[in-house]
Amino acid sequence: MMGMIGDSTEGRLLCEEYRDMLRELTRIHVEIDAPQRRARADEPDWILRLRKVCLHAVAICRRGDGVDDAHVMATELRAAFVQMDPIWKCVPSDFRIGGIDPNWWAEEARNGLLAAYDHPTPLSLAFPFAEGGFGDGDHPKSYLQFAVWLGKLGIGYGLALGFLAQVLGTGADIDARLAAVLCTGLERPV
Repeated sequence: MMGMIGDSTEGRLLCEEYRDMLRELTRIHVEIDAPQRRARADEPDWILRLRKVCLHAVAICRRGDGVDDAHVMATELRAAFVQMDPIWKCVPSDFRIGGIDPNWWAEEARNGLLAAYDHPTPLSLAFPFAEGGFGDGDHPKSYLQFAVWLGKLGIGYGLALGFLAQVLGTGADIDARLAAVLCTGLERPV
């Protein structure tokens, strides 16, 4: 594990690690719930919302690591958080960790700093990158907030996938793979 994040390069590397985690989670998701599987009429809404999170995670993973890419990524993160809000409220406490409040997803998407990236104003575009703008992308804090968002999305998404695997009755090897991916993600501070 890296020490204290001291420059934007280290922050970018941390973001890339979390995007790698999301990429692996999307692969696992497709194994648990193949895209060609038809949803049953009585299937809970959160399962389809989780498919949307998968699509947003794929879009996030396809972005580069520049300031412009991060702003595009912010839109996908915000949309994934909007979906995670009702999902997280359906995930039983056995599949949650204490660090993510059930209301955090919606609050961050609608009122947090993420909303400033997704809905900038002409003035906010001139702000430093760490505050939602396009300026000063080399500041040490520039990518740290994105790393937090990516890490929390990965952890929440992965835990929800564990619940999905149980609901859909997938094999135990999925649990082991999810655990390996999540343990890698949890080794990092979010």
